[in-house]
Amino acid sequence: MADADRILFDFTIAIQPARRAWLQAIGAGLADDKLSLSLAVAITLASRMGPAAHQRMLADEIGINPAALMRVLDQGESAGLLKRCNVPGNRRIKTVELLPAGKALARKMEKSWTALRARMLRDVPLEDVETATRVLRALEAQSLAHVAASGGAVKHAI
Repeated sequence: MADADRILFDFTIAIQPARRAWLQAIGAGLADDKLSLSLAVAITLASRMGPAAHQRMLADEIGINPAALMRVLDQGESAGLLKRCNVPGNRRIKTVELLPAGKALARKMEKSWTALRARMLRDVPLEDVETATRVLRALEAQSLAHVAASGGAVKHAI
């Protein structure tokens, strides 16, 4: 394998294990809240996206199928953490709005995850983190363009 091929292979094959390890790390702190990791991530991202967080955009950002997100949001509604709202003029589109308990939980998780990120990445220069983020987003964009050009449907997994 040529050097460039090996480097690109090593990068792409490292993505899923790194994601899985990060999710396990943040999930370890959720036992006290009796909250699923999927719901915790959905609440945190909905908080960051604001009150106009469309369910579809939220599912895309989390990396799960919109149908799977529906079940997660059902759990959040049952727990009194969020509500889904119709978009005026389009009943098929719904937004996610955090209720006061959901907003409080999002603040708590943000604080915890911010400290965890800082601790985990303390030895990595911020410039390297910025570069890694750009590279991952470029890979995401190129991968989605490839799927669209080949006529395939985008599959989601968590």
